[in-house]
Amino acid sequence: MRISDNILSQKYIYNQNLINERKAKIQNQLITNSKIEKLSDNLFDSLEIIKIDSQIRKIETFQKNIDYAKEFVNTTINSLENVGNEIQKIISQTVNITNPLNTNFKTVAQSVRASLQSIVQNLNTKYNDMYIFGGTNYSTEPWAIDSNGKVVTNSADLTGEVKVQIANNIKDTINVTGDRIVNSDLLDTINDIIDSLDAGNPPDQTLKDRLNAAYKEILSIQSLTGEKYNRLEDINTILSKQLQDYQEFLSKRKEVDPAQLAIDLQYQDYLLQLSYKLAASILPKSILDYM
Repeated sequence: MRISDNILSQKYIYNQNLINERKAKIQNQLITNSKIEKLSDNLFDSLEIIKIDSQIRKIETFQKNIDYAKEFVNTTINSLENVGNEIQKIISQTVNITNPLNTNFKTVAQSVRASLQSIVQNLNTKYNDMYIFGGTNYSTEPWAIDSNGKVVTNSADLTGEVKVQIANNIKDTINVTGDRIVNSDLLDTINDIIDSLDAGNPPDQTLKDRLNAAYKEILSIQSLTGEKYNRLEDINTILSKQLQDYQEFLSKRKEVDPAQLAIDLQYQDYLLQLSYKLAASILPKSILDYM
């Protein structure tokens, strides 16, 4: 079979291109620190990378949701703490007013109204333009102070739950619904205390017992909210460990061995130089030189 000069040239060019493609691929892997450039490079590893990358994105989304939930819950905890502090002031005033020297009910009533106003302000706290105790009613302020300095409930429904996805198949309620506050009897009790003081009467023992019971309920709600915050942190810790594991798996699938690639690159350079030498000795000759 006759081997023409044209065939030799084409074969040489083909080999040259093949070596240069291998060099370019190795150089790109060194730059990107990734073995996979496209799906066809390694179908099994590519599918594994896609799967692992999807899990990583899910975990990162869950962690963002948890960060949001923690901030929401922490805002709730702070508001309840402030409410509790104001309740303590009112309790102290209802105890001290039994002192015969304390007969200025009007002054005490003003002080109770001031504490009630602070309580309402905290119960109307917003996070991300949402009333934290307003349920899913984001447009109506849950409570207000009327012209008499007493609290009124503005929203007819405070029961809506705000939920976030924090893990696969897990949605957690992050808010304290406003009906929990209403059912604590706190606001009605303070209103009744104001009525009693306005009438020139000290709060009786029934009112004091109601106020103490409401205070304990607020503390209970605060405690449960604190437990929710801790649970979110625990879940976030678990997700962080999962994320680290997946990132390590992904690294093993994608990352290259720089030392091995350097050796491979040197080898391709050697083949290229060898190809140049062979081309220099073979291509200038014609078919007659071999006859």
